[in-house]
Amino acid sequence: MTNHILVTAVGVDRPGIVARITEVLVSHGANLEESRMAILGGEFAAVMLVTGEINADALLKDLGELEKDGISVTTKLTKPMGAEKYSAYVPCEIFLRGADHEGIVHSLSSQLRDKDVNIQSMHTEVISAPETGSPLFCMNATILLPPSIPIEEFKKELQRIGDAQNVDIELKTRKEAEVKAGR
Repeated sequence: MTNHILVTAVGVDRPGIVARITEVLVSHGANLEESRMAILGGEFAAVMLVTGEINADALLKDLGELEKDGISVTTKLTKPMGAEKYSAYVPCEIFLRGADHEGIVHSLSSQLRDKDVNIQSMHTEVISAPETGSPLFCMNATILLPPSIPIEEFKKELQRIGDAQNVDIELKTRKEAEVKAGR
């Protein structure tokens, strides 16, 4: 039986963390199917979906041994999400830019929740604005828009949120975003 295990790992950033974690995975015949890894502050953080015909208990035990290397690991058995759950939803990309301040993500995500929009992934960062050097908040998110919400109506709702937060928000369907990126 194929197991699906969600693995999170956090440790002080240094070379070799990914190699050490994947060493344990490979020793159990586990496949690193999906992952997101980043340095946040001075910490390395990873979220991984590991799959395979593996002895989950043995893998979880050996992943726990990574504590000796300063890597905190948590695990959770999971199941693949059926494709039919969101099959009628419209995949879209949200691009947000504006002066950094508290509450931007909460304001947007609350509105998305209230409209039953599913956030598939989100990347945020604060960079220096090109001319002024002031903190510029940037967010890119992949969402699934319910078929009951017209795209143009949703774009207007995002405009209202952007105006209230003093940020620019752009919504593109996945196809529009791919054309914009030149794919």
